[in-house]
Amino acid sequence: MSRTKQMIALDVGSRSVRAVWVGVRGGRPAVTRAETFSLPMDEEDPHKLIAAWVDKLGIAKQFCAVALPGSQTVFQSGRIMHNDPRSPEQVAAMDIAQFNEMAGDEMAHDVFAFDTPFEMGVRRYIMSMARPASIQEIIQATRRNHLRPADLIAAPVALYNAMETLAGQHDEPYCYVSIGHAQTEVAVGVSNGLLFARSLAAGGKLFTDAVAQSTGLPAVQAEVRKHVDCGLRESDACCEPLRLAADRWVSQFNACMGVYRSQFQDRKFTVARIIITGGGAQLKGLKEYLAAKLFLPVQHVTELPDIDGGYKPYAGVYDMAFGLAISAMEQGKTTLSLLPGDLKDEVVFREKKPWWIAAAVFLAGTMALYSATGVYLLKRDGALLDAERDQLRRREQIDKRIQEFRAMQAITTTNAQPLTSLLINGPLAREVMTLVAQTVDPEDWITLFCDEKIYNPKEQDVAAKADTPQAAVRNPFSLFRTLRPAAATPAAADKKEPPPRKDLVDPLSAVFIAEGYTSNPSLKSVREMIERLKTSPDIVRVDLRSDDQVLAPTGIPELEGEKLPNFRRFVIEIEVKRP
Repeated sequence: MSRTKQMIALDVGSRSVRAVWVGVRGGRPAVTRAETFSLPMDEEDPHKLIAAWVDKLGIAKQFCAVALPGSQTVFQSGRIMHNDPRSPEQVAAMDIAQFNEMAGDEMAHDVFAFDTPFEMGVRRYIMSMARPASIQEIIQATRRNHLRPADLIAAPVALYNAMETLAGQHDEPYCYVSIGHAQTEVAVGVSNGLLFARSLAAGGKLFTDAVAQSTGLPAVQAEVRKHVDCGLRESDACCEPLRLAADRWVSQFNACMGVYRSQFQDRKFTVARIIITGGGAQLKGLKEYLAAKLFLPVQHVTELPDIDGGYKPYAGVYDMAFGLAISAMEQGKTTLSLLPGDLKDEVVFREKKPWWIAAAVFLAGTMALYSATGVYLLKRDGALLDAERDQLRRREQIDKRIQEFRAMQAITTTNAQPLTSLLINGPLAREVMTLVAQTVDPEDWITLFCDEKIYNPKEQDVAAKADTPQAAVRNPFSLFRTLRPAAATPAAADKKEPPPRKDLVDPLSAVFIAEGYTSNPSLKSVREMIERLKTSPDIVRVDLRSDDQVLAPTGIPELEGEKLPNFRRFVIEIEVKRP
């Protein structure tokens, strides 16, 4: 739920009802107004009295934060490792499935995760759960009190948020105890979040009954006298009966803390201090008696050093209501809400309704302005669009002509490549051809002399590059080479003109291929020819590129009567320095 700057909270107890108005001042929550209404002990339907009191305060039909008793709430604590990819909601979903199976009902729940100051690599989480029937009962009671629920907070969570706001910074776990008339709320937590929460079925009524049994007074008068002259000190009246009642309360509290110690066995989680509040905590000598029995420092909330002067008059009385308000405002350390989702949406809607109305009016005016502007712009842009279409058609015609010229240029370049190579390498090829003719053995034949780029077909791959001028194709049934024009493909309109090929003219050397036949099966004459070529100062490198045996042809009647010798075909690669 979104943060609000002001909240009303209603703490409905068995003996009194407390309402507080909490706002944010200087970044901190502060009580701006507080009201108390005492309930008679024998009243069967207190909702009529509370509704009349709410109408008198002028807050009827307004949203307020209410508490769900801790006795109707189940809390589950656990750990999440930092390397665990699951979110707290996913971890809680597994736990809630088990509780739903045990309870036989779909439990409403919420989860909150936080980092403890003394655990590395571990996140703690706490989940609050309640039956839908219990939640609906509290919601119906709130409506009977002429109020609307803004948030539903478990009482121990509200107690922790209130006390943690007042207690200041601390590293050790603190135990916060709110002693009400019929039950006691217990919350244990650190500065970052709530660790443990429970509710005890014992409260100030134990002490009232002890005074009534000791004095024989009615419950109403015993309640009054309990706060006048009774207490747990030696000099107080009804000391012994009150101590017996306090021992019963301490035994239940120790059982509750035993559950806490079983869940948090590390010594770092040992409770360092107990802070008490509520009407039952006002009994004289109770703080000192609990400290002696529990062997822990016990403080009343009014003794906390961090309480400022603004909240001092409300400490010890309005703590639960104050905790409800700051929890609903999301100003507390732990955020756990059990309000159903549809009611949360209603709260958000009511809170944002004025802004949404203003936004709707502004949006309607804006849409009207945009519509009128759009009609004008459509008429104006229509004429511009027609003119641009005419220009586009003319540009398409120009682009088409450009593509035709580029295709013609590609064909011309392809056809001119043999002539270009001939003009560039012609004089050098003549000299190399003369040198080959002078060094070849008289019994051998040279049948082909050409440039290496024409002889090597992989340098003329038409399919790989469309801009290659020509491709040389070897005919396996002939000793000659044929030139095939490259397939000209029209370039895309947005393709850049390819740069001129630098491999057509090598500024350092040229490579030629000489192919021929020899009748010497050992290729001795060919090797001698290579050695003679290497003696030339213009020759950089001479290699025998390949050789294979040529068999006599069969199936030709003209040659069947003649006995032809077996020849070996050889291919020599000659690299020559350019002058």
